[in-house]
Amino acid sequence: MTRFKGAASLLLGGVCLALGVPPALAQNNPGPDLPGFTRQFLAVDEGKISYLYRQGRGPALMLIPGSFSDSRQWERVIPELDPGWTLVLAEVRGHGQSWPPPARGSIEQFAADAMRIADVRKLERFYVGGHSIGGMIALEMGRAWPARILGVLSVEGWTRHQAQEVFGRPANPTLTEEMNRAREAERLRVTGGWTEEQRKTFAQLWSRWDGAELLRKTALPILEVWGDRGRPTPAPEAIGICERPNIELRWIAGASHPLPAEKPAELGRILAGFIRRMEAGAHLFGAPGLRLPAGRAADFSELPRLPGELITIFRAVEHEAGFNMHPYVTHFGGRFWAMWSSNRIRDLHAGQHVRFATSHDAVNWSAPRMLTPREDEANMRYFARGFWIRAGELWALAAYDEAVRPLFGPGLELRGYRWNAARDAWDAPVVIARDTINNFPPERLASGEWMMARRDRRMRTTMASGGLAAPGDWQFFALPAPEDGARMDEPVWWTLPDGTLAAALRDNRKSGRLYRSCSRDQGRTWTPPVRTDFPDAGAKFHVLRLRDGRYAMVSNPNPDGVRIPQCLSLSADGRVFTAMAVLRDAPTVYRFAGKDPGYAGYHYAQLLEQGDSLYVIHAENMEDIRLLRIPLRALGNLQP
Repeated sequence: MTRFKGAASLLLGGVCLALGVPPALAQNNPGPDLPGFTRQFLAVDEGKISYLYRQGRGPALMLIPGSFSDSRQWERVIPELDPGWTLVLAEVRGHGQSWPPPARGSIEQFAADAMRIADVRKLERFYVGGHSIGGMIALEMGRAWPARILGVLSVEGWTRHQAQEVFGRPANPTLTEEMNRAREAERLRVTGGWTEEQRKTFAQLWSRWDGAELLRKTALPILEVWGDRGRPTPAPEAIGICERPNIELRWIAGASHPLPAEKPAELGRILAGFIRRMEAGAHLFGAPGLRLPAGRAADFSELPRLPGELITIFRAVEHEAGFNMHPYVTHFGGRFWAMWSSNRIRDLHAGQHVRFATSHDAVNWSAPRMLTPREDEANMRYFARGFWIRAGELWALAAYDEAVRPLFGPGLELRGYRWNAARDAWDAPVVIARDTINNFPPERLASGEWMMARRDRRMRTTMASGGLAAPGDWQFFALPAPEDGARMDEPVWWTLPDGTLAAALRDNRKSGRLYRSCSRDQGRTWTPPVRTDFPDAGAKFHVLRLRDGRYAMVSNPNPDGVRIPQCLSLSADGRVFTAMAVLRDAPTVYRFAGKDPGYAGYHYAQLLEQGDSLYVIHAENMEDIRLLRIPLRALGNLQP
């Protein structure tokens, strides 16, 4: 039985009112329960709350109907959801078999009712969604219990009551006469035991609730689904929706407010797709303050700023070392060590080589020395690839190949140079891995093995594990391609508190978002990368776990592709970064000619925690190598 077969319900509702049956005795005529669900009841202060329950193996989703609707509102949406998910269809006081209507109801009260259902069903963490007032209740649950909510799916859930005026009149222009009759029949069926005064009181409850502040500040992933009324869509701000990375706004064309009735299959697919993306790890960013207005430049003006001392490690020299890029920094043997790629004018050309410098205080740096030679005449080049502290020894890594376009040459290999303190020089290179250019130096796994992200000459991304028996002892494990066709590059990985490995990757198709993959077997197999909500300029970034347990990411989060600003983000659990601050955002100007526009900005940063400071090495305009020193105490103001 569908929810449009409402003639009998309408008749019964009319009879109850005509006979003057008291509301507390009449109740409603909810009709039969949905197949596959069991009806449950929960006692509350004024009566009882009813809900339908279906046990599943996967994530749990609670759905809350809109005003004057019951659980059958979701009947034609449910077939589009995963049959393995646990589903809870909660009915608001006075709706369905929840009785009686609220004496003094509120969005907050209904949210508390829904959470009591979650408690009884032992849903520790779950998704919650709803239509109209149900969407508002879902948002309120996210505000009041953020640690319990995995994500909010709000379907036409008004953030503030003034937003309804944006759509104009008639309110639901896409509904046919038959749809309007069915909608009215449903209203009368569901509220057959209500008095007219109760209907009027309930219809005004939602106008006293405002969710604007929640959407401005929440770290939760939010899905907002709206019908466009068959008209041009208004700006998100007009309907009270902030344009933030963790808020996804979807419009359903040719539909109005009653989306579950008008476009149930399309709505169900949107809800299911959102949950599947979240379960795959698509929620990576939740820091308030960053706005991403559609069709306009990202707005970083509300982000806090971190204080830092800016230090120059190397200043470019025109025609001799006008290009400097790929910087890395470490601390070993009581000294800071920095390395970078250098060339006369531009990158990738023959003669590109690696330089290094040292410092005892990170402020005063030695004159740069050559780590690798120039090989102009041989048409070869080097790329700086970072420092590896292995078995108490310092190794410098550099990739070596022919100067060809596109990247990389057939002779690509990763070389290692061991520091010889007695000679105050690097030993002759050894091959670390053939057909390999790493992204950052190897880091330790819980197994004791080393692991580094790598690409081969065809730009295929893999993980290399090993490095124990010898510096050149590695096994390679592929990262699968993303299902949406994005082009993955320069993966960065880190270990989560539960031992799971997380990897984030930039997208060379310029989606403006990072992708994420996970491994539960120490890097042997990885999930297909999924697009996250973390904004990205398509630039190399770095993640470091700090001594206090927090995770720090330095990146260029401008989805327009400009590598300004440079920002630091923090996460408490390594899964979602819930704080972001600006490090550098001043416009930059080239000193030397011959460079592409993309050279502008702050490039390829790496983090180092040493002593009471956090260091950020980076290239400015691909000319100068700079180091930003930030007091660790300043991070205390950023609470992830």
